[in-house]
Amino acid sequence: MKGLQVYFLGFAIGVNMLMAGHLSAQHTELVPSDSASMPEENFTHELRFAQYLTDKDAFEEAIFVLSNLNSLTLTVPQRDSLRYSLGWNAYSAKQLGLASRSLLTVSSQSPYYLKSQFFGNYSRAFQGQTDSAYAALNQLTVPDATLNELKAVELAGISLLKRDYDAFNQHRQGFTYASYALSTEEKRMDDYAHKLQSFKRKSPVLAGLYSAVVPGLGKIYAGKKRQGIASLLPILSMGLLTYEGLRKDGVKSARFISFGTLFTVFYVGNIWGSVLSVKIKRNEFNREYDNKILFDMHIPMRNLFQ
Repeated sequence: MKGLQVYFLGFAIGVNMLMAGHLSAQHTELVPSDSASMPEENFTHELRFAQYLTDKDAFEEAIFVLSNLNSLTLTVPQRDSLRYSLGWNAYSAKQLGLASRSLLTVSSQSPYYLKSQFFGNYSRAFQGQTDSAYAALNQLTVPDATLNELKAVELAGISLLKRDYDAFNQHRQGFTYASYALSTEEKRMDDYAHKLQSFKRKSPVLAGLYSAVVPGLGKIYAGKKRQGIASLLPILSMGLLTYEGLRKDGVKSARFISFGTLFTVFYVGNIWGSVLSVKIKRNEFNREYDNKILFDMHIPMRNLFQ
């Protein structure tokens, strides 16, 4: 009897072991392995978290989250989503170097390809890389007339940044002045081109000569009237005090030497300042119009892609 009990107990254990093995095999077949599923789950989770941060305008934090994802484990569509999201957050955070590098690597299969190309090359142009931005946009193929006109506006804007007026005139042929999203910027581009071409380049040498004859006149010639008037008064005062020292105490007097030295420093400094003021005024003018051109390149892209 005891032997029969031991036999049944052994039989039950064997059946349980077989059942456990069978269930384990079934479980292995039904559930994918970790190596196949986790990258997708991790990527989706991290991308959603980054989007949450973007929606809260926490662009720096979103960049940190996305920069820590390993793109080597991702599929092409996932890599495109990662690069677009990283580039867009960098663009919003004004990190234009990272923005252009990320956006311009989005593949042509992505639905964000055209938007990435426009904003990526705009970021390049903003950083002064006008040649590469122009070449890339010029080769970009766009699917419809509206985007083709936007491309013309962007290329015309980059041509103005380069002060290449022949290229500007070529691309402005694509302006229709009829699109609600582009007409205002197209008219402004024409105005900028006219102002830039009519800007009179003044001579630094002539500014220096004017200030040598009449202190401050060179700065007025350069377009800095207030500085010119302001620099005349102290030099005139120093000249009168120097003459007074010479007339009363003589050429070897400490009074004459002191005021004469100050007069010479102010006089020569004013001439040099007049020479520099021409260059400063020219740089201010160029910077002002560069900012206007970049602003009007940016507005239609935002209108058409959002």
